[in-house]
Amino acid sequence: MSAVTLLMSSRQRSCRPVQAISGDLDGGVSKDNLTSDEQTLEQELRNAIAEENYSLAAKLRDALRVLHEDNRAAILAANSRFYDAFCKGDLAAMSTIWSKGDHVQCVHPGAGRICGYDLVMESWELVSNADIEFPLKIELQNTEVYVRGDLGYVTCLEVVKTKGSSWGRQVATNVFEKVRGQWLLCIHHASHIGV
Repeated sequence: MSAVTLLMSSRQRSCRPVQAISGDLDGGVSKDNLTSDEQTLEQELRNAIAEENYSLAAKLRDALRVLHEDNRAAILAANSRFYDAFCKGDLAAMSTIWSKGDHVQCVHPGAGRICGYDLVMESWELVSNADIEFPLKIELQNTEVYVRGDLGYVTCLEVVKTKGSSWGRQVATNVFEKVRGQWLLCIHHASHIGV
């Protein structure tokens, strides 16, 4: 395998879901001492390839896979916390799931873009105070997770139901950013789709 092929392979994997490989990461790169800085690992991988140290390059590639899988699992857990708070209409939980700042955005089905943490939280307060019977039942289908550095996103199909009625199906994208080691929601966008 050429150095260019190995590097291109590594870049392609970082933009799509990856599976962590099992086995020992001998030779100084282990899950215990693995740096969480993806850019540093990628630079070390490029250096190892340039130096034609393919054994180290393979270990760094595998370390990147483990890092991506850990981040992927953490993003899925954050996404689950979001939908759990949404289903219960739990505003206290919802407020801890979102990143803080003006960059935070939300688009509810059939509504315009809402910008800024405070306005987004007000929108969720309106949702939880609407004439809706909580808890909701939200079934997620076709869930995919992508991660790149300190940003990751989940795409899915939401099938939302209340007792005795259905809101139908929405395509949703939830964007997360890593803040002080925690994945927080910064963008939620849901749009109705036809049956």
